[in-house]
Amino acid sequence: MFQWGRLSRFKRYGGPWNDGQEIDYQWPATGFPIVRIRLGGMRGGRRKVAVGLIAIGDVAVGLIALGGVSVGVLAFGAVALGWVLGLGAVAVSSLAGGAVAIGELAAGAVAIGKYAMGAVAIGEQALGAVAIGKQVLGAVAVGETAYGGVAIGEHGFGILPFTADVFNFVKGLFD
Repeated sequence: MFQWGRLSRFKRYGGPWNDGQEIDYQWPATGFPIVRIRLGGMRGGRRKVAVGLIAIGDVAVGLIALGGVSVGVLAFGAVALGWVLGLGAVAVSSLAGGAVAIGELAAGAVAIGKYAMGAVAIGEQALGAVAIGKQVLGAVAVGETAYGGVAIGEHGFGILPFTADVFNFVKGLFD
């Protein structure tokens, strides 16, 4: 069974677990922080910037970054700016996921990228309720090749197809 008393060792660092003070922890040493945890605390203090290979804080910069604002190769947080992966409310990265996702491969409520999937998807290939791009699939699809309930584009198929192919077909009926 888990012993809750073992968590008491974290109290020595201060922080929200203790009395609301800030947390500043570096491992293995202060001069060489592989893991850096730096939080401002609950008393309205300034935002603290954590820099390290693994950074956790109000603002985190590192190889792996977790925080309110995070910048790194792998970034997780409210605003995540990642080189390879970004997950957060606003995510900008090659692989992005979040409420607003911008990247090569993006998934979220609003997704913008080469490959986009979301409620509103904008990209070369897009899948969503409203999809805008080159090749798209959605309830409302706007693109060169569009498939969906309302399809608007050069080619495609839909319940309401506003495509050049349909207009050419109808025009051919009267020739």
